[in-house]
Amino acid sequence: MAEFEVLRGGSASSLRIRLRPGDVIKAESDALVSKTSTIEIGAGMDSGGGGLGGLVGGLLGGAARSMLTGESFFLQTLRCSGSAGEVLVAPSEQGDIAVLDVRRPMPGDQPQGCAAVMVTNGAFLCAEGGVDVQTRVQGAAQGLFSGSGFFLMRCSGRGRLAVSCLGSCIRYDLQAGEKRQVDNGHLVAWAESVHYTVGMATTSIFGTLASGEGIMCTFTGPGSVWIQSHKPQQVSTGGQKQKANQQVGLGGTIVGLCFACVFILFLLLFAGAFLYAIMNGENVEWGGDGGSTRRGNGGRRAISGRSTKMLDEF
Repeated sequence: MAEFEVLRGGSASSLRIRLRPGDVIKAESDALVSKTSTIEIGAGMDSGGGGLGGLVGGLLGGAARSMLTGESFFLQTLRCSGSAGEVLVAPSEQGDIAVLDVRRPMPGDQPQGCAAVMVTNGAFLCAEGGVDVQTRVQGAAQGLFSGSGFFLMRCSGRGRLAVSCLGSCIRYDLQAGEKRQVDNGHLVAWAESVHYTVGMATTSIFGTLASGEGIMCTFTGPGSVWIQSHKPQQVSTGGQKQKANQQVGLGGTIVGLCFACVFILFLLLFAGAFLYAIMNGENVEWGGDGGSTRRGNGGRRAISGRSTKMLDEF
């Protein structure tokens, strides 16, 4: 079995893998940083079997992985031939690396590791040759609001799996029935035995928008969950990067705009009532004591009568 060692330095990590003769590592395209001369580089599609059926399955799997999950069509294969060798791989983005044990249960085995792991888009780094990588579709609510996308990578079989994270990678081992809430966009991977739902961060819409959290994912054990401390950045239409949580942070701005709209509507209603009173021939005068007096057509007729009498006397 290959030996995985995470090398942490500053804000970026890399993975050193020591291989024995015959060991094979499948990695994301362009993940290789350095290798010894005993390592042969190749490409594969993770067919999961031989013959024509395996070839067709590999082609379909590679196409689905490339178009749906954002990963490369071909997986890079690193094979150790001759004496022992070593490779150094790293993700394209700075951050941490987590090593997971994938263990398909065999008769007589003790429960350890995860039978299958669901990996979010862009988190797959590399795995041993005994790990099968396939594409899976999740529900509409999870795909829209969890931040992990509609399509995931399902890793099963037997071997070690390495995933990349933005910032630090944190693992939570949930007991049966134990719950853990995670902000959307921070998901990296979770055991297939873990059930999760998507909902609002608070019980009220106002609290969800004003708090800036928006949507939360609730995981229920048993199983393990791996999360990252930072969210991925998105590229705006102008080509500039913006934080993913800025979309959620717009909730507070929306709430403020709603209050402003209500205030403006109140002013418009007040102005409309004032104009309506003038249009119907009513004059409104504000007295010095803060009160107001209203004078209609009768007041104007009285003023007109006094003016006529003064002209007659003149």
